[in-house]
Amino acid sequence: MKLTLKISAAIILLLLISVYGYLQFRDSRSYEGQIAKNAQVVYKLNVDALMKTMAADFISNPGYYMKSKGQGGERPDFSLPANLFAYSLKTNEPGTVFSCMTLSDSTGLNAYLKRALKITDFTKFSEEVTASSTDKGRILGISADRKLTVLYNEKAIAIAFSLKKENVMKELNDILDQKNRMESSDPLMIAVKKAEGHLSWIADGFSGRLDFKDGRAEMQGNFPIAGLKIPAQPQSLVKFSDRALIKAWVNAGLSDQASKSGKAESGTFKWSGRFKEQTLKGITIQPDSLLKSYHGFAALEMGPGITQMDSLVAYEYNDDFEKVATVQLKKVTVPHFRISVAAQTKTLMEYLKAKQVLLQGHRLNKEVFPLYQVFSQNNGLIWQLSTLEDDVITLEKPKSGSSAPKAEHADFFSLTADLKGIKAQQLFPLLNTWIKPFSHLKITAAKIDERTGRVSGILKFENKNLNAFIQLIR
Repeated sequence: MKLTLKISAAIILLLLISVYGYLQFRDSRSYEGQIAKNAQVVYKLNVDALMKTMAADFISNPGYYMKSKGQGGERPDFSLPANLFAYSLKTNEPGTVFSCMTLSDSTGLNAYLKRALKITDFTKFSEEVTASSTDKGRILGISADRKLTVLYNEKAIAIAFSLKKENVMKELNDILDQKNRMESSDPLMIAVKKAEGHLSWIADGFSGRLDFKDGRAEMQGNFPIAGLKIPAQPQSLVKFSDRALIKAWVNAGLSDQASKSGKAESGTFKWSGRFKEQTLKGITIQPDSLLKSYHGFAALEMGPGITQMDSLVAYEYNDDFEKVATVQLKKVTVPHFRISVAAQTKTLMEYLKAKQVLLQGHRLNKEVFPLYQVFSQNNGLIWQLSTLEDDVITLEKPKSGSSAPKAEHADFFSLTADLKGIKAQQLFPLLNTWIKPFSHLKITAAKIDERTGRVSGILKFENKNLNAFIQLIR
């Protein structure tokens, strides 16, 4: 009997070691040739870790997972590795991202891309057209808005998304040809391999992770703050309404060195020199001029809807059958927005009036923001823009003196959003479609040391019993 138990234990142990070794092999192999050697930001989706989480969630919610979405059509067979990657390049805009996946069977791929990714324009390249590659018969697919591009053969598919519609063909061919790939000894690759979480990201001075749990997604990350001037005990300078649906504030300004030079070392909060001049319908603003009046605090608040009287221009025919314009007043419901900025208010107001941003009666020029009527006021310390006329500026009591509690790492940024309340207000019908699964969002950032800040966030879902990832993709 004892011999049988020992043999059984040895077999179980051997199986566990084999499974562990296989998973380690999958993980190690998943990094090979997946990232360009000049990658700037790398995103990693830990498929194996996510699958373990989803398997546990399946046991609790089998009915949801077995429910069909009703999407027919033939699907290709993707070979899922232990990790999937996406990255941006140093030579491209940050909004251009590349990725790739291995194909076990490319049958039905065209139809799937049309259905799932809205790819409409397909071109089969000859060897002469793709002179930089060694593989014949590659097929190029482009979406109608020209932002999404795919290039694939029978073995793999390379994908690029570019907000500014950059030329992505060289990198797509490099992916399929396995050219210019990052070496395993590269410091960025080493950091990517060490990164934890269901979804993680790594860049120079930046890192973070996102984990999907039952009813919520949690985020943590680090970022450089060397170019920021953060007070020892940061706080909100204005008091938010108890009915506010969105509350956001930041208590940080530009350090004197960063604001003067506009330069930063590697791994710091980077400024690209002078901010570009902005022109809108003949109104020109120099952001650098605005920053001179900024005193290190800004806040945004959105409350329930309020009523405004809007002027509508209609055309009618008079007794002489001449078309004449008439102005009609109409009640409209708009969000109660309030933006507060600590500033040298006198200088700022003079500048904005000179630039015709602010008009007589302390109204914001509708050429700048045509959606709602926006009113300006200040109390000498805070300048405020609000959709409510004569909105009161309420200051928060300062945290000063020996009686004030001193947090080791106090937040200098905070954002909370009552997404459930925003949906109930029906102020943004199009937005409601995107935020339908969510109920609440909170993001905070704190100073850890002189060069590093830490950001934390939690996104809560309406369904508290189902894993956040499956709620996002279905």
